[in-house]
Amino acid sequence: MNELSELTLEDLGASLREEAGLAAKTDVAAWETLIQMVDDLNSVDRVDVLTRNRKWCLHHVSVLGFRGARHEVNLEIDNLQGLTVLFGENGSGKSSLAEAVRVALEGRTGATHLGSNGTVHEIWGATDQRSQGVKEATVKILLIDEPTTDSLTICAKITETGVTRTGLLKIGEEQRELVDESPEWSLWSDAIRASPPVLAYAELADELQKKKDLQIWLTSCLAMDNASRVFDSRVQSQVGAAIAADKAIANAKQASMQAVEEADLEAKRQGVEGIVTLEWTEPKSREELKNWLKTHQLSERRKLDNHLDTDILITVPAFGAVFLEAWTKWSRAATKALLTAQVTASIVDMNSRVVSSGQGDNGGVCPACGTPQTDWRRHLREEATRLQEAQNSATELKKLVRRCRSEIVAPLSTCLLVLPPEFDAAAKASLTVLVEEAESALKGTDDLDVSLLATIHNLAKWSERPEARPLMEAALAASGLEHQWRCNRWDAVSPYLAVFEANIDLAIKTATLKKARSKWNSYLARIRGDRSSSFHALLGPAVASLLGDAGITVSAINITKSESRLDLQNSKGESVELAHLSAGQRNALILGPVIATAESGIFGFSILDDPVHAFDDFRVDKLSSTLAQIGKSQSLVLTTHDARFVEYLRVHATLAFVVLTTSRDEEGRMTLTPTLDPPAELVKFGLQLAGDLKNTQAPEGRAEITALLRMALDEALEHVALRYFSRLSANEARSARDTFDKAMLTRDRKKVLRSFLANSPTQLALLTAAWQQVSQPAKRWSDAVHDPSAVPDKTQLDADIETAQATIDVLRKIHW
Repeated sequence: MNELSELTLEDLGASLREEAGLAAKTDVAAWETLIQMVDDLNSVDRVDVLTRNRKWCLHHVSVLGFRGARHEVNLEIDNLQGLTVLFGENGSGKSSLAEAVRVALEGRTGATHLGSNGTVHEIWGATDQRSQGVKEATVKILLIDEPTTDSLTICAKITETGVTRTGLLKIGEEQRELVDESPEWSLWSDAIRASPPVLAYAELADELQKKKDLQIWLTSCLAMDNASRVFDSRVQSQVGAAIAADKAIANAKQASMQAVEEADLEAKRQGVEGIVTLEWTEPKSREELKNWLKTHQLSERRKLDNHLDTDILITVPAFGAVFLEAWTKWSRAATKALLTAQVTASIVDMNSRVVSSGQGDNGGVCPACGTPQTDWRRHLREEATRLQEAQNSATELKKLVRRCRSEIVAPLSTCLLVLPPEFDAAAKASLTVLVEEAESALKGTDDLDVSLLATIHNLAKWSERPEARPLMEAALAASGLEHQWRCNRWDAVSPYLAVFEANIDLAIKTATLKKARSKWNSYLARIRGDRSSSFHALLGPAVASLLGDAGITVSAINITKSESRLDLQNSKGESVELAHLSAGQRNALILGPVIATAESGIFGFSILDDPVHAFDDFRVDKLSSTLAQIGKSQSLVLTTHDARFVEYLRVHATLAFVVLTTSRDEEGRMTLTPTLDPPAELVKFGLQLAGDLKNTQAPEGRAEITALLRMALDEALEHVALRYFSRLSANEARSARDTFDKAMLTRDRKKVLRSFLANSPTQLALLTAAWQQVSQPAKRWSDAVHDPSAVPDKTQLDADIETAQATIDVLRKIHW
């Protein structure tokens, strides 16, 4: 069977590159945008360790306290290919095991096959799947990735509050634990949604009630929903973001235009002259916006708390001159006197006391320095005078330092703020350095700090330079109402600039993104059309096989983004309405997509719960044949209570085939019992009964054993007939079955089979060989029913059992 491989983001990227290589030059940018998007999705941390290039096979299931499995039950699946059948009566726990696997895989209960958009079971569905009276149910499954032998163990615990799921991933020697919040589950869920490995067939048939339900189901069968949905979401979000960004810039610009107009009107009302209306453009880059700002002399400005005084041209130079003079006096005095405040005060006070006290010559010794000094009074007076002058200079300088902020630093700082952008940048930069140094030094606490005095001295010297007056004149001209107007203009434009900066990168892509979206929508429709054709090629034979008796085939499948159309026709080419199908035909049609897509996705197994609901013999036969073919490449787990289904599967299964009979007692204990095919089971039973007869030396019972052997032979002949019927058309199979069923005796069934196999030499030879070795024993077995003397003795009975086994083995070899 061909596989409709799941579309991955890598596949999507490769195909988009092919399209870009064939695109016209005008469309290349749009295709490259799409390629960049898919590359971004592939390059991010996609945490796809559970899904990337995986083919998970189911090896073990352990269930405790879940629905019908109240006590622990374990299911081992040893075959990577082939069929495992859970066979038992209704209520024996088959569906519980299937649903338990589904809950472990999906991490939730009460889900529908169609996802959150499908029809939800309000009556028969349940979010709590625990057995009656059980506080916590546990489901554990072991999956092994066939290509790598990596393993994944999933444990789901179900309580009244919901499902808690954990996982243990083993990659070689590495182990990784997964919890409910692990991001790996997100892509895992998408993969399950794209190719669900567990299907409760009767529930799906019940869910498909509306056109939208069929749309969801058929779309998921295309095995493209996961990647296309993720990528489509990215495309739509990118286009939406670009449109929003472009709109945000347009809205911000409109608001700024209105605010600028209001600022200009207010400035004109106040008497500002020379206002030129802004010419708004549509800049497409930051560089274009920068040029537009420069053209219209728009730059960042700060509003002034106090305007520049008009006498700044006088006050700043005057303060500079006074400071320089005070600096000179203080510097001169500081070189001649010790300026320690305490010493100065003591000597000045001493001189004052000497003058007022009429002090004598003190024996010719100076009281200030202790040296012989006849004229010490004059020396003391001169020293006191120098110290007093120095102290006065320092005091005056301190006063000027305290006035410098308001007298020179602040005015010049204001000048820098209001200078027009076109003013001499070098002159402005030079003054900026001096002002910043002064402002920094003024943060200190010592008014006579040398660095502070130096910075103020530098500003004072600058005020005497030729460039000082032009700068202050320019600042004075730019201050006042004009400056305030320019500040208001900048404030009006600033919100637009901020929005432009934040959104321009996306906004400039709007046109390209819109075109990319258009290309993607067309491309997506083409992908969906191509996959619909591939799906039709897979679905057609499956439906034709299941509905061949009615001559119904699928004439067309058209799956679009918004709706799906599934057209049927009969053998005459006439259209067949879905509503006109019988229950069995409808169910066969629904099962067709399951068969067609069985090998897609990340799972190498499928679980089908009761897939022969309302099927007649013909459809059971055809489905069994199809599933046996699928079983050659993957593992299938099938649940059923229909014995016909089991026997038809036995007829067609050519690889591993296991039947486990399920049963459940009143306490909820499930039992899975391996079961052989009917001929083998009957012979096995005969062997056991023979052993019991030998042990007990019972004279009775040999007739019952011969009856079992005859029944085993009849069952083996029945299986040959079933294999023959499966090759025929519906009408031919129905006629042949009627003929075979009319043959009541074993020898008559053999004769009918010989007529069936007349045109099959190889198969006829096997039938002949089998009958040659069993013909005589078979006659005795039939005669023994009414003639006790024909019952074989113990020695003959052992030989008959061996003959029955050998004959059945030969009959099993009859295949086409």
